[in-house]
Amino acid sequence: MGDALAVALLEARGFTPEDFALSHPGGALGRKLLLHISDIMHSGEEIPHVSRDASLRDALLEITRKNLGLTVIVDDQMKIEGIFTDGDLRRIFDMGIDFQRATIAEVMTRGGIRVRPNMLAVDALNLMQTKNITALLVAEDDRLLGVVHMHDMLRAGVV
Repeated sequence: MGDALAVALLEARGFTPEDFALSHPGGALGRKLLLHISDIMHSGEEIPHVSRDASLRDALLEITRKNLGLTVIVDDQMKIEGIFTDGDLRRIFDMGIDFQRATIAEVMTRGGIRVRPNMLAVDALNLMQTKNITALLVAEDDRLLGVVHMHDMLRAGVV
């Protein structure tokens, strides 16, 4: 009876899930409604990236060093040109690519799925699930600001 009365009072006063999240930011609902991509993304030196002239070997070394399963291909101003993932590597084995001579520009996927840093992490997670991908590029006007991986979502308690 007390729970029903409390719920009726909350509804009468227009108390929203967002209000609850602000009152309880450490809880699961608070994390889902208040946590932004900028709070959990990898930025600065943590971002795996190479230039379009990099060899496939150098790109693979960058993927290994940064341990996110991808590298972003950017120009000198960090403008995104493409992305290359572990999955892309598996797919190119049957393409007859000369791994010793190939540049990353020859095998990258142009573009890449991007989100803005102010996007809610829960919305980014939904996008990742819809697109069946494990990482998103964080950008403003095609300029790379960071990378967020599914593991970051797990660590932050978004999942």
